[in-house]
Amino acid sequence: MSETHTLLIIDDIVDNLMLLGEAMSPEYKIKVATGGVQGLELAVQKPKPDLILLDIMMPGIDGYEICRRLKADDRTRHIPVIFLSALDKESDELQGLDAGAVDFITKPFKLEVVRARINTQLELLRMRQQLQTARLKAEAASQSKSVFLANMSHEIRTPMSAIMGMTDLALEKATDPQQRSYLETVKISADSLLALINDILDFSKIEAGQMELDERPFVLAEVIEAAMRTVSILSKEKGLGITLEIAPNVPVAVAGDSLRFRQIILNLLSNAIKFSEKGTICIHVTLQHAGLETITLRVAVTDQGIGIKEEKISSVFSAFSQADNSVSRKFGGTGLGLAICRQLCELMDGTIKVESTYGKGSTFSFTAMFGISDQEKIVQQGSTNSKVLNIRPIRILLVEDNTANRFLIRVVLEKFKHEVVEAVDGIEALHILLEDQFDLILTDVQMPKLDGYRFTQILRACEEGKELPPSLAENIDSILISKLRQKLHAKHRLVISMTANAMSGDKEKCFTAGMDDYLTKPLNQEELLITLNRWLPNKNK
Repeated sequence: MSETHTLLIIDDIVDNLMLLGEAMSPEYKIKVATGGVQGLELAVQKPKPDLILLDIMMPGIDGYEICRRLKADDRTRHIPVIFLSALDKESDELQGLDAGAVDFITKPFKLEVVRARINTQLELLRMRQQLQTARLKAEAASQSKSVFLANMSHEIRTPMSAIMGMTDLALEKATDPQQRSYLETVKISADSLLALINDILDFSKIEAGQMELDERPFVLAEVIEAAMRTVSILSKEKGLGITLEIAPNVPVAVAGDSLRFRQIILNLLSNAIKFSEKGTICIHVTLQHAGLETITLRVAVTDQGIGIKEEKISSVFSAFSQADNSVSRKFGGTGLGLAICRQLCELMDGTIKVESTYGKGSTFSFTAMFGISDQEKIVQQGSTNSKVLNIRPIRILLVEDNTANRFLIRVVLEKFKHEVVEAVDGIEALHILLEDQFDLILTDVQMPKLDGYRFTQILRACEEGKELPPSLAENIDSILISKLRQKLHAKHRLVISMTANAMSGDKEKCFTAGMDDYLTKPLNQEELLITLNRWLPNKNK
């Protein structure tokens, strides 16, 4: 054996101790105890035993009680216990196993049998320890991957926010057809790059069990038509039509995660367009099952594209898989889209499948479960969002370390007559707050010197008149904090975070820091205005 294990033998009969100790000592380190109290003491002393041989019939504390105490103690609960007893009834063995023992050997015993049972349990213990080590390594690797993906998300999304935003602004001003053509090409490429980033992050979140559905009421047709509009330019370029048919018995409104539902349809539509050169893509929505509180819908997307070879159909929903290598070379993509669709369907208590004839086309169909919803509430919500452009001009403190993003956000806000003051990090923002007043603070979360989380925590502490804890006060001017506490006390400042982090828990981290709302980069101009509308007074109020 590669290492010498330690055995603890607990028996009140000295002859048994001597017999077992002598027989086992060539292979193991031996510790012996003639009673329960002594045995419990030796069990926690180093070196701790790797296995315990335990008699049952002993004065004071019997073996059953000793075993129960060993299993109740976190220091010894993992140590396997084998009973050695003259008791031979089935009920005695069952009582021993119920107390926590892994084996039961009846006296008189053969030393070869005892040795074989010990070796078996020690091998099982070694395997459990290896599994535990592997599990810890896997958890550490998963954590490292999550940190890497969060950093990657931030580092890529930050410049992407500027690229996409500046392109949109340039398109608004561009009048020359050739310039517009160039800018539209940039926009399409940027959208494609962002879609790839989102696929990788979504797959990682689902794989790590971090994907959570955001269930709200929505109008079914509106969400599907939004997905159709997203791909309309690509379908028109290829001369493809897209039709939608919703069965009459399908409810107008349902409750579920409209974003993820739209993502599935968008992926299926994108694939259908990518692999089709002619014909019409048809979307059919039918009611598969209706319950008292939930319904299950079936959505089918049918195309007249290249189809899938029969031997490849079983693998199309696997991660990083495409029908064949030539497909990847010709059409591109990560091979994650359908894998994400499958996992999202499973989150919605549904399934996804494909029927295809090579050279003639494919039908991808999926089911998803939704709650029953009230359409009137959605109509009222939609009428509120129509007023997003009607916010009165306000003063905004913009805290962002990226120069391009500061410029972009300022241009968007000033377009709607808002006054913007800029800060490059949390420290500069604190100094500005000492001298000025604002209706809103827009802050990035990942910045040098003082990030958005700590900046907001310091702001909230000053508003509440509290002393800063050591974790927040480090490298912060105490005189500045004292002055801020006097000026900001007893009034809540509206703080909305902007972050390129998109992993599970990032939103909650913002709220825990004291932020009022949350925006994800790349910033969408409409989403920014809707968020402002949610918190700020209307011109007509």
